[in-house]
Amino acid sequence: MRNLARQNEFWLTTTVILRFIVSKSALRKAKSLLVIENNMEKVIFDTNAYRYLSTGRTFDEIDKLIEKVKYREQKNDIETLISPIVAKELLAHVANKKDPSFDRCLKAIKALYLHSGNDKEYKMIASPELLISKAFFNKTIPAKIETNRAIGQIIYHLATNPSDYIFTKFQRNLNLNYEHVVSSENEFAQAMKKFLTVLDPGADGWKVFVGNDAGRTKALEQIRSVQASKEIALGYLFLVYKLLVVSGEITVLPYEEILDRADKFIEIFPEPIALYKVVMENLVNSEFNLFENSRANFVWDIHLMFNVGRHSIGGSKLIFVTSDKAMISTAMGENAQYAILTFDEYMEFLGLR
Repeated sequence: MRNLARQNEFWLTTTVILRFIVSKSALRKAKSLLVIENNMEKVIFDTNAYRYLSTGRTFDEIDKLIEKVKYREQKNDIETLISPIVAKELLAHVANKKDPSFDRCLKAIKALYLHSGNDKEYKMIASPELLISKAFFNKTIPAKIETNRAIGQIIYHLATNPSDYIFTKFQRNLNLNYEHVVSSENEFAQAMKKFLTVLDPGADGWKVFVGNDAGRTKALEQIRSVQASKEIALGYLFLVYKLLVVSGEITVLPYEEILDRADKFIEIFPEPIALYKVVMENLVNSEFNLFENSRANFVWDIHLMFNVGRHSIGGSKLIFVTSDKAMISTAMGENAQYAILTFDEYMEFLGLR
């Protein structure tokens, strides 16, 4: 049995986190043109970027494709990182071979792994819970690190040898990941539906403020307020705080001590908060049923927005590649336009378009 690939986990450097990897370069967009400033840094693809990358290729053809992409990236001193969120989304579609997206997502998993890993190691950005725990509590969550490590090992094996034996070996973990993804999306949708009933007790399912424009206007003002941003920030802070307490990493802290960290959270991570608010506004402005058309996977888009913004890793700028309109619009609104590129823009920059 081949040795398992070793994981290198990377942490965002913000004004709070001071780590880890040094690079020399920067990528930015200027006057609609991609230009280089002393080469570049760290790049993360979203889920659909890997689907686009592998579209029209067979599983075996992906090797040469990724070789070509990595050659162009290395020429520009670009290093890519795996997002555990992207990996989880793709893995959810290969737990069952009857899933209509099985073949497409298996190819995307291969592209994802080979893009940032090899037989010996892979490079992965820390998940949002770990970023928050490090930034605001200076602690890690062992269970989350282990989960990311397990995800990395599964995608390594599926990328290098997706045999029946490998699928059987990891079937239990694939099922657990699928259940986690589905339950997380369902919990997010249920929480948003409850949020609507708080705003409008007379809500009819996803239909709110019928004939009540004043109520709708007031709700939108509340969503756009600084207080709403603080409440979203506190939601994340308390979630991570509870995980740290349960894992024995920290003792019980006074409520006020966590409350005091909300403003800093908003300063460091405005992008996920902004996208969260976009979803809330959609719910108020239209009959936006999160249980339809895979809309509940907004929860993963929000998580991925933790990788968008004025972040760096060991002094190297972080670029996020996505063609999602809501994510791009949100990034632009938070003045993070230099930290996000569409898939086509990135491939054009590499000279592969």
